[in-house]
Amino acid sequence: MASPIEIASVSAWNEALRSSKAAGKTVAVDFHATWCGPCKTIAPIYANLAKQYPQVTFLRVDVDKVQPVAQKYKVAAMPTFLAIKGEQGVVDTLKGADPQGLTNLIARHAGPNPPVAPLPPKAEEAKAKGTEAFKAGDWATAVEFYGKAIEEAPDSAALYANRSVTLLNHLSSPSPASLPSAPNPLELALSDARKATELLPSWGKGWVRLGEALVASVAAGGDAEQRQEAVKAFELAVERSEGTVKKEARLKLHKAKQEL
Repeated sequence: MASPIEIASVSAWNEALRSSKAAGKTVAVDFHATWCGPCKTIAPIYANLAKQYPQVTFLRVDVDKVQPVAQKYKVAAMPTFLAIKGEQGVVDTLKGADPQGLTNLIARHAGPNPPVAPLPPKAEEAKAKGTEAFKAGDWATAVEFYGKAIEEAPDSAALYANRSVTLLNHLSSPSPASLPSAPNPLELALSDARKATELLPSWGKGWVRLGEALVASVAAGGDAEQRQEAVKAFELAVERSEGTVKKEARLKLHKAKQEL
């Protein structure tokens, strides 16, 4: 289980921020002091949150030992907790030893588990256009832009998952037109979903997408092996997700067991 990292220097602080930003991780910071009673009281709660949210980088900064960092963030009360996100910088602050307030702060800003690393600019731009088209129900355009994003970031599980569900939506539309970039939409949807789970096996949403693609394949005439694989995919989705994704996976698993 992860434990908070005690920052001993400005260089260690800078490196922690750089590596977390590159990994797409939120940084939680506990500014504390050895003479601060409330700091000692809430420290075990902070450590326990670090175990609950492995996708977050948990740091501790002694304000007397690493004064330049404390001064930069204008820390005047102990403990003070910050949530920091990449280019956004500080997105939330909590002053005082408030267990529920601290828990809420971490939950609000923890982000996905596992974290999603930032995409290259061209990939991010193409993804944004794909998402805009997806929201408008323009499946063909969404597939095209997700494909362009994948060309720029071929190791992004989320992009493959996005294109997979878009292809399935296209196939379920009343009169699906042919897609120049996807001559066999169902085959590509299944391939994309498999790729998402290969790139990020611990990502529950990827397994949801694979289960959906397998269900569609079974409906199109798939065999018993694909039926079993679909159920297994949803089981893994339940096991490897939380919150609304877990709830969605459970519903899909129940339906798959009944209908397949």
